[in-house]
Amino acid sequence: MSRKVEFFFDVVSPYSYVAAAQVARSPLLADAVWRPFFLGGVFKATGNSAPMQVPAKAAYMPHDLQRLFAYYGLDYRFPPAFPANTITAMRALTAAEPEQVKPLALKLFAAYWGEGRNIGDAAVLAELLPAELLAQTGDDAVKEKLKAASDEAVQRGAFGAPTIFVGDELYFGEDRIFLVEHALKNS
Repeated sequence: MSRKVEFFFDVVSPYSYVAAAQVARSPLLADAVWRPFFLGGVFKATGNSAPMQVPAKAAYMPHDLQRLFAYYGLDYRFPPAFPANTITAMRALTAAEPEQVKPLALKLFAAYWGEGRNIGDAAVLAELLPAELLAQTGDDAVKEKLKAASDEAVQRGAFGAPTIFVGDELYFGEDRIFLVEHALKNS
């Protein structure tokens, strides 16, 4: 890969999960850097809001997700605790070593979107994530690192999740992975 690829995500976002599955399966994206950020902070900084806050989108989204998850062969159960507060989960991913982020994120996505488990619940997170990472979620340095990643994404043009950068080029949405791959093939 000749250009750096960065995949910004929050596990609360179902479209981030669909993108994560594609990124994880793509040989062209094997070296992508998985960058946890806090979607709530991104929304606040950009004045954006979740699709579920728009009544027509809220009615459509579960059907859209059912189709997308089926297409990509992902288990799907719309979580009863939606939206979950993912700040602790995202801090834990931020505290993780870079090579841990992808498998842990995929585990959280599958638990939340595939099994409907509440990843905002401390007991659920304790089952899914290493204790040493959860212990770091209250550290000021970890909090600041997650905030800095969210701020960086916004400064670079992000307004939601998933956001992918190929070098300085922004791609938004799970339905743009083919364009990311195209950009890499032609760079």
